Amino acid sequence: FALVAAPSLAQVMEVAIDQSPAGLDPHIITAFASFMVVNGTIYEGLTAVDKDLRLNPGVAESWTVAPDGKTYTFKIRPDVKWHDGSKLTAKDVAASWNRIVFPPPGVTSARVTYYAMVDKIEAPDDNTVVFRLKRATTAFLPALADPFTYIYKKEILDKDQKWYEKNIMGSGPFKFASYEIGQSIKGVRNPDYYHKGQPYLDAIEGIFADKQSV
Repeated sequence: FALVAAPSLAQVMEVAIDQSPAGLDPHIITAFASFMVVNGTIYEGLTAVDKDLRLNPGVAESWTVAPDGKTYTFKIRPDVKWHDGSKLTAKDVAASWNRIVFPPPGVTSARVTYYAMVDKIEAPDDNTVVFRLKRATTAFLPALADPFTYIYKKEILDKDQKWYEKNIMGSGPFKFASYEIGQSIKGVRNPDYYHKGQPYLDAIEGIFADKQSV
């Protein structure tokens, strides 16, 4: 990692990535390079893992588990916005997770087997997502934190399930700025991020360098 101070005093973190992304839609790919820069920066998940590997809220601010261990109810933060300015809701979360767990025709999900315990995913209102399981299992919550399970916008998915294969638009602390095939990918500071005062940097840039000497 390198922190670069430009003449304008802008702070940019540069990340060297040893290969170009295999694609831009992490729901359908597995390559580590495909999410190194966008994970937790441009895109966000329902939950997140901190530096001590503890499970924390992501776009969900809290959750509860039914006594039988088969129903998980997540409350979605009311102040999350997509980078186009529109509000992120539970319906976006449900649409994204249904795409991952129960991919529609023509869509391949690389993680279907991770969520074999899931029976149904619902959004009864704009602030609530409910996962109903076939059986109680302690493996469910950790599985939710898979770094490839980003939240996508339902309105976009309803129009084109393939849109995210060639485009990037999330809700994270950095907005997508540019992508040059084989060269770099860049995000710039999101001034409307719901965690006030964050991010601390002005930009983040992934530089694709397949040779260690670079």
